[in-house]
Amino acid sequence: MQTSQKKTDTRAAALALVAQVERQAQEIAKAFSSAGMSDRFGDFRTLLEKLDQFQVFIDLVESRLGDFEPEKQEAQAKNLAQVRWGVLQLEIEATRAFLARMADSGKPWPLGSKPVLARRLHRLDEIRAFHGENAARFDLVPLDPARLQSLSDMLKEQVSHSLGLDDFTRPTALALDDFSAAAPAAPQMTTPRAAPRPASVRAGSPAAGHAPGHVAPSLPKGSLHVREEDGNFYLDNNGLSVVSDACRVAQISIDDLAGRLEISRPALVLMLNGRDPIAAPALHRLRSFVSRHGGGAA
Repeated sequence: MQTSQKKTDTRAAALALVAQVERQAQEIAKAFSSAGMSDRFGDFRTLLEKLDQFQVFIDLVESRLGDFEPEKQEAQAKNLAQVRWGVLQLEIEATRAFLARMADSGKPWPLGSKPVLARRLHRLDEIRAFHGENAARFDLVPLDPARLQSLSDMLKEQVSHSLGLDDFTRPTALALDDFSAAAPAAPQMTTPRAAPRPASVRAGSPAAGHAPGHVAPSLPKGSLHVREEDGNFYLDNNGLSVVSDACRVAQISIDDLAGRLEISRPALVLMLNGRDPIAAPALHRLRSFVSRHGGGAA
């Protein structure tokens, strides 16, 4: 009886998460349709961050599809894929609208715009790949190749006019430092959680390197759990949540992290959900990143 009730509660929780995905997608679409897109670069980056967070949330919910009855899993997977595709189409149109607004305004591109626009180009390739892999299975609305190519051409042109980020912000510099050390041949599976730092050097205090008055993002509480199976390393399925928290602290996106690990975002998500193995060098760099930004390794 308890087992049956537990299954019922688990399915109800998963269903609530799906409903939350649908509500968030509606809210994003409503906000964009009512406010449109300004010609402010900061507004564009804020929207991209919201869209990235939404995609990560769908990744998390998809990892819970196994909580549904087997006969309902495919229907829920189709629902999530269609919701995701709708938001990806909004991302395409938002990018197009912003580029048009910038062109009309005549404003120069701000410092740091080049890597953001370059990332948008790579993002178009990921959107194409998602549609190609899922269109037939989930009956997705067709992709307009000509429109996507037109946007790609617009981005390429603007990348040549944009500015790189020569003066890296502290969070970005820390994130790059995480990946500067050579990786060991294999990770140590028994690395203990780091001891808590004294109050005098905790993040956010002047002794920790922050300017007075700076409020640091709250630190993640989770730890990466690694298991070895047949010589391959896997993260337990809390990996996406832990790494998302670390990205929030470092003030970078999952997309940025994937680029720095030199793997695609979909591949990274599969690894973080424990579905695909992760190579030892990438695991070492990922654990270093998480430990530097408040997480741990168990």
